[in-house]
Amino acid sequence: MEKSVLRLLLAFLVAVIFVLPSIAQDRQITGKVIDENRAGLPGANVLVKGTTRGTTTDADGNFTISVPPTETFLTVSSVGYTPKEISVTASMTTVEVSLDPDVRNLGEVVVTALGIERSAKSLTYATQKIDGKQLTDVRDANFVNTLSGKVAGLVVTQGASGPGSATRVVLRGNRSISGSNNALFVVDGVPIDNTVQGQVGSDFGGTNGSDGAANINPDDIESMNVLKGAAASALYGSRAANGVIMITTKRGTAGRVSANINSGVVIETPFVLPNFQNTYGQGNGGTASATASGSWGAVATAYPDNVKDFFRNALSTNNSFGISAGTDKVTTYASYAYNNNQGIIPNNDLSRHTLNLRINTQLSKRFSTDAKITYTNQVINNKPRSGEESAIIMNLYKVPRNVDLNTYKNYEDENGEPTYWTTSSIYMNPYWTLNKTTDSEKRNRTIVLGSAKYNLTDWLNVQGRISFDRYDDRVTRSWANRTLLFAGPGGSYQDYSVAIVERNMDVIVSGNNNVGSNFALTYNFGAGQTYKRYSQVGANANGLLVPNKFDLSFATALTQIAGFSEKELHYVFGTASFSYKDFFTVDAAARNDWSSTLPKPYSYFYPSFGANIVLSDAFQLPAVISFAKLRGSWAQVGNDTDPYQLSQTYSFTQGGTGGFIYRDPTQPASNLKPEISSSTEFGLDLRLFNGRFGVDVTYYNSNTVNQLLRLSLAPASGFSDQFINAGKINNKGVELSLTAKPLKSDNFNWDMTLNFARNKNTVVKLDPNIKISPLSGGFGRTATPVVSEGGSYGDLYAQRWAVDAQGRYIVTAPDAEGKNGGKPVATTDNQYIGNFNPKFTAGFNNSFKYKRFVGSFLIDGRFGGVMTSGTQANLASDGTGDFTTEHREGGWILPGVTSTGEANNTPINAETFWTTVSGGRYSWGEFFTYSTTNVRLREISLGYEIPTGDKFFIKDARLSLIARNLFFFYRGYATMDIPGIEKRKLPFDPDVNLGSSNFQGVEYGNLPSTRTIGLNLKLGF
Repeated sequence: MEKSVLRLLLAFLVAVIFVLPSIAQDRQITGKVIDENRAGLPGANVLVKGTTRGTTTDADGNFTISVPPTETFLTVSSVGYTPKEISVTASMTTVEVSLDPDVRNLGEVVVTALGIERSAKSLTYATQKIDGKQLTDVRDANFVNTLSGKVAGLVVTQGASGPGSATRVVLRGNRSISGSNNALFVVDGVPIDNTVQGQVGSDFGGTNGSDGAANINPDDIESMNVLKGAAASALYGSRAANGVIMITTKRGTAGRVSANINSGVVIETPFVLPNFQNTYGQGNGGTASATASGSWGAVATAYPDNVKDFFRNALSTNNSFGISAGTDKVTTYASYAYNNNQGIIPNNDLSRHTLNLRINTQLSKRFSTDAKITYTNQVINNKPRSGEESAIIMNLYKVPRNVDLNTYKNYEDENGEPTYWTTSSIYMNPYWTLNKTTDSEKRNRTIVLGSAKYNLTDWLNVQGRISFDRYDDRVTRSWANRTLLFAGPGGSYQDYSVAIVERNMDVIVSGNNNVGSNFALTYNFGAGQTYKRYSQVGANANGLLVPNKFDLSFATALTQIAGFSEKELHYVFGTASFSYKDFFTVDAAARNDWSSTLPKPYSYFYPSFGANIVLSDAFQLPAVISFAKLRGSWAQVGNDTDPYQLSQTYSFTQGGTGGFIYRDPTQPASNLKPEISSSTEFGLDLRLFNGRFGVDVTYYNSNTVNQLLRLSLAPASGFSDQFINAGKINNKGVELSLTAKPLKSDNFNWDMTLNFARNKNTVVKLDPNIKISPLSGGFGRTATPVVSEGGSYGDLYAQRWAVDAQGRYIVTAPDAEGKNGGKPVATTDNQYIGNFNPKFTAGFNNSFKYKRFVGSFLIDGRFGGVMTSGTQANLASDGTGDFTTEHREGGWILPGVTSTGEANNTPINAETFWTTVSGGRYSWGEFFTYSTTNVRLREISLGYEIPTGDKFFIKDARLSLIARNLFFFYRGYATMDIPGIEKRKLPFDPDVNLGSSNFQGVEYGNLPSTRTIGLNLKLGF
């Protein structure tokens, strides 16, 4: 594989050498762009008027550009400043340009749906922009995780399978019961496939696949614009029902050759680990036993770090190189990035190569093209399993406190039998799991994008685009002989490949016309097609003829792994924006889809409307108000379903003399309707004190109907269940973004942004026959996330401590022998214990610059919401958790009554209490549920811009100390105050979940999140 990557890299470099255009040899002009304080303005655009030749300023505001030998004009612009045009005479060699701040950001252009660029002030809906530089200092193996706290209303949840785990990104709350709630990722105007394969759907556990968005190289990102509501994203159709994250990548600049290097190295360590007791050893009833599985024995010498020392200090590096060049006819941007991320579990690592080439041409005044190809090669080795069954974390946490784990690094004896400190039918030595089971994933992905644009007139153009996104995953898993639960005789082996192909095509006609001196009309209309094919092929060997010979040809019992689906979508759309005197704008848009997954006529239609008024232009406002805009919109967006829900499907199963044909037990949903989300929003954008302070606030209200629900059927029907359309889910909330420049001077600048979001979700109704439905994989052994009529999406249900009519805890009465009394009694059914969603989120981002020192930090918080921990239940059952030390000697009388109302006076000890409520592997979830409220120092960066000199070949250099997940300012506590037990602090990171499916809110053997500390070096040439 390394040789193939090397060959691809060499071919890529050769292509770059031949493609990079030569630079026109006119004359060189050097200059500097400064702001109102005479400080250098980085990232300003400098363009030779009448051409596409341009460049951008460096970190100090300096630039060099090639211009014709005669007098010419330069147009200089920067976001937040008024553009300026200057004359450059034939004798000039240097220039200085001072830009004045534009407090209203009238010239700011943002990328909206379908890649359409619009003036920020004309938008009738809420968006939030992130500069690409905010994503490249403090990094993560999946760059999506670095969005936490940077966008109001966005909630990021990481998977628990180490580097490369899929990430769940939710905007404005959950709305789909059986479908995805992830936002759509769009790169350069075209959606990319972000399918999340094989996510854990219950606390029994499993292995999580990786997602598609993680393959994006953050160093290639120029900017990101988050389209939050239906009005912003409706033109993308089905997949945009959950919002859109628009990514614009870098392109070449005309007039010069420039290059950038970004290199970083970090050390990652576990961020939060459970707290263990270090007083008592193996045994039961206070008596030591060398074969006991729990730590309920006598006082013993403990090994306090036997869990901590199992993890390693993981070393992760990133190295990226980008080069840009061009003429006024052709520009080129090329990049290569290599990421190597070690996991904190030994043997677990991720390696990723990313090659990118983008070529833009302006072949004539009217005709331009854009072509891009991105190739990703990614390998994930030994991905940890999450959940309860055979997960390495659960095997590790089961270690008794007096066991020296180092003695079990020799994980098998001379006969190949696993070594363990006791007998078990479920749990194993974690070193056996580490070395004798594997789970690896190899991915090759290619994304190709081509577009051509022709200006029919000065006010009308047509653009055609086509993109191909293909990735091939090869997954291999092995379980050595004698691995509990998963190994057949001789061992088991699984090998399969997944190929996903997506093609997008569209044609867009765009125009803009002035109607008289006061009115302007902008419009876009077009049509497109999306095609997606999924195929899976492989086999599972549940038993091997030669022990531990991991190849399908040695299988004793071979079962196929196969899957195939195709889906096609056709659509037409149109938008129009009508403005009066550039301060009043009315928008209208409509789209109609024809989906192959719906019954005839396959069609569904959804419109949107919006308006805004720039009050500061329409009226004379007090001088303190620099800019004020009101906006409002209403929109619908449709959502189809997965393929083959309409017809009966069959599969082939081995057996008999020729096998069996197996019918899918789910009855086809022949009358399936599209899921529809309707959304209304209103917003105010206000800037005060000459732009030094800004407020952007949005209120939204959305309803999603025609949810796809599974309904059980009577056996006599011949089916076990069926899908039906039912239900209505409401999300409403407020988003607030505050910006400020507290200090701004020649030597010191301070910028801050505060993001706040509050979402309230209500399950308005389900179905007359369904009042409650579990999310994802069904009812769990610890707690179950559900949707229940009248409740909220993500309500958690679990067993609780039963209470009587007066709210008093119920305990058992002593039996005839005076034993077994005083123990808690569980409810007979699962009951509500909380909701996994935060009530509101906040992020406080700050950036500073003092002379050559630059710095930033992000404080991120989520408030409200709960998670239930199966891990803590196991620590309680085993007596290894620190909270199990109290009342070991007995005498613990719980305040409660018996079922007949008599006051409890029977003492118990800690072992009796915790083994009762933990239930072993099936716990009473209420006792192990924690508030996930937390505030942390999410990111910090402190850098120094190294002086390089005007004539040195390195133009910019910055060395930064970086850290992520440095510490908590606050963590929540257990939601239940157990009488006689000290309050228990949240013992895990709620950012990490079992997987990125809709099964959320349960922690069970999750791999800990990591604290990251390191250095980052950026060089510009």
